[in-house]
Parts: sequence; structure tokens; C-alpha cells
Amino acid sequence: MKKGLLVAGAVFSLGILAESAKAVTVRVNEEQVLKFGFRGIIDATLKDKRSDGDTSDIVFSHREARIYAKYRLNKIISFGFQAMLWSAKNLDAPGPEDSIEVIDSFINLAFAPEFNVIAGSYKVPFERHSGLQSGWTVLFPTGPAYGVKGFFTNPVAHKPFRSGSRSAGLTFWGNIADGMFKYYVGVFDTDDETKTDGEPKTAFSIRVQFTPTMMGYKPEKGYVLKNTYVGKKDVLTIGISYANQDFRGNGYDTQDSLGIDLMWEQKFGTLVPNIQIGYVQHNNYGGDKTDDRTGWLIQGQLLYDQKVFLGKPALVVRYMQGKYDDTYARNEGYRENKPNVLGIGVNYFIKGSANRISLAIDNITDTNNKDYTDVTLSIFYNF
Repeated sequence: MKKGLLVAGAVFSLGILAESAKAVTVRVNEEQVLKFGFRGIIDATLKDKRSDGDTSDIVFSHREARIYAKYRLNKIISFGFQAMLWSAKNLDAPGPEDSIEVIDSFINLAFAPEFNVIAGSYKVPFERHSGLQSGWTVLFPTGPAYGVKGFFTNPVAHKPFRSGSRSAGLTFWGNIADGMFKYYVGVFDTDDETKTDGEPKTAFSIRVQFTPTMMGYKPEKGYVLKNTYVGKKDVLTIGISYANQDFRGNGYDTQDSLGIDLMWEQKFGTLVPNIQIGYVQHNNYGGDKTDDRTGWLIQGQLLYDQKVFLGKPALVVRYMQGKYDDTYARNEGYRENKPNVLGIGVNYFIKGSANRISLAIDNITDTNNKDYTDVTLSIFYNF
């Protein structure tokens, strides 16, 4: 009888809360809470021609389509799950048929605000724009890897699921002094080591960040970081990250990756400026002694924090640049080049940061020094 009442209560909760713009919430009791929802990004892109044999074309696709769930068992134990829904009709599909790929599956043990342990498959704690950010809060609609892939990325070699920002491992993390300081210390490994040349060994990642809460700025206490809070709180965060991974065999060496980032967002009346800076440096990327690469970005947004019809409009700009070292450039036959992206756009936030309509214009110079301009109209949704 009690189980029947519990199920009926859960169904009733679904009916009441499904209208919310956030995840559906099922509250079993005071401690046990289940939240789940759906999120995605739909794009219509006018793609400029990439080469002499290419033509300009309009491409419709879903960049992301996911189902996610969070379950709090008690005050200490919680679980997370997220799966990507792939379609063969999407250009980025992994195979010829529709499929589901699990990209998040983890447990978090919150022993104290200062000491958490997360284990499973989850975002690797590195530079903010290299995967630790929430993809639904990216400041510029097309994201930090657009046009400069291989720079702002998770530096761990093994990415066991089809998400470049995740790897499987164990991480200790927490907030100190009520979030003024935050730390992550992670270890990642998925394969049994062999004597094969290029085989990656265990990877380590460390991140520390600082928020001057004494100046009135609010800390970012969650594991994953946002790139905009849409005027909900003032944030100033500086982060420093380091990752290390050895590779076995002749011609390979230790990969070292450094990341530095800054985010400032503050409300002044009806205007909310946002400025972000990111820098990454990868030495011996993938263990390759000839592959050193650096990347940096600067982006900003000016939000009008009042509704205009259905949402809040914002202007956004972004510049990214990557650089391979001369040895790698010569080995690959590249000329001396610096792949870069200059973008301008508009965000129209309907509900928070994850429900919005965005327009982006990206001018890209790729690794072959080809120059092209893409225009992308995106719909972000989360319910």
C-alpha cells in the first residue's frame, strides 16, 4: 500500500512539475530527491565553402540532444547520469543507426563543503573553457572549440564516451572559506597498460580557483562552472589548472598542460557586462615530442537585464587563436599559421541561460590558412 501511494505521489509530482522550465523533480522524502530532464541545441548553419571544390550550403542539425538525471540518496550520497541521443540523420552521428551514448555516470560523496569525492565518467577539471563549463551556458553560441579544435579541450588522452570533455576517474574537490577558494585534484585512467608505443599512462589534473568574496562577489560552488548567470549573481573567478600524463614508447614523452582563466560578470542596473579570458598550453600533446600547442581566447557579453517581449537580449563578441610550434608545422607541411576565429553574435535569453535563441557569425582561418565565414542560428532548450 505504501509503495502504491509512493508511486502515485511521484506521478502526481510529475504532473505538477512538468510545466517547469527546469528539470522535473520527484521528492520521495526529505532526503531523497530525483531530478531529470531533457536538453538540446538545434542549429541552422549557413556554411561557407571550405575549399575550391566546396560550395556554400545551409545545414540543419541537432548539435546536442540529451536526457539527464540527478538523484540525491541522502545528505552525503548523490548520483548523476546523462546520455546523448544520436540520430543517423545528424551529420555528427557516430554510426549508421540511431543510438544512445552514456557520457556522464558518476557518484558524488559530499562529506563536507570542503571535501567531496566524485568517481565515474565526468568532466575533467581543467581550464574553464576546456570542458569544465556547462555547454548550455556557453557565452558564444558556437562554443570555444569552433574553428580551433585541439586547443581548448580536455587534455586527458582517454575519453571513453563520445564527449571530448569527459574522462573516467576519481576526483577530490571542495570549497574553502565558503567558496573563496576552490580546489580539484583528479586521477584518470581507463586502459590496462601495455608496451605499445604511444600507450598513455595514468593522467593527473589539478585546478585551483579564487573568488574575492570579501568584495561582494558570489562563489561558484558547484562542480561544473557556468559561463553566464544572466544577471542572477555577480561573479569574479580566477582559475589555474595543470594536467600531466606520461606516454610509453620511443618518440613519446610526458604531456604537460597548463590552463589559466578569468571570468567577470556584474550587474549595473539594467546592464550586465561579462568578460572572459582563457589561455591553454599543451607541451608534447598526446605524448608527441613534436607537438606543442597554445591557445587563447577573449570573449564578452553585454546583457540588457529586462525582458523585451519574451526574453532578455545580449550582444556577444569572441576572438580565439591557436598556434602549433614550428616543428609540428613543418612536419605536417603547414605554413607558419595561427588558426583563429573572430565572432559576433546575439543571445536572446528566454529562461535562464539554457533556454535561448542565439545568432552567431564566425569568421575562421583554419590550419590550412583557408578563410571562411559561417552564420549559425541556434535554439538552446532545457526542460
